[in-house]
Amino acid sequence: MLEEQLIQTAGFRNVGPEDAPTGFQLRVRSPYYRGLWANLIEKPTVTVDGERFDGDSIRWTLPAGEFTFDELQSSTEARWPLGEAATLTVPRDGGLARGIHDVTLELRLRMSYIPEELQPSIWTASRKAVIVK
Repeated sequence: MLEEQLIQTAGFRNVGPEDAPTGFQLRVRSPYYRGLWANLIEKPTVTVDGERFDGDSIRWTLPAGEFTFDELQSSTEARWPLGEAATLTVPRDGGLARGIHDVTLELRLRMSYIPEELQPSIWTASRKAVIVK
């Protein structure tokens, strides 16, 4: 079951070999009240302890598979269903240190039925999250 908050506490972890992590992951819940086509997602910004990570390098894992941002934009089949978390994989040599981190996510989504000049819709969330290992 997903938590109410945009940034989920479960799934915040380093990725790659334990002795040489290549990045970290966080799970996010869609803030939109229904499912969303993946090509309507714009580049997110992830900030951890003041270090900002660009959306170009962030990989998305959705129920349909894993995508770079460019692959999301060109997809015609992938969706981010309501009730399913997306996993964002952020490259960072060495991953993150064990312990508590301040995490902020800025998520931008376009809606197919809203005029272009009123888009994107922007959600920003911050919370503390813990890297265990």
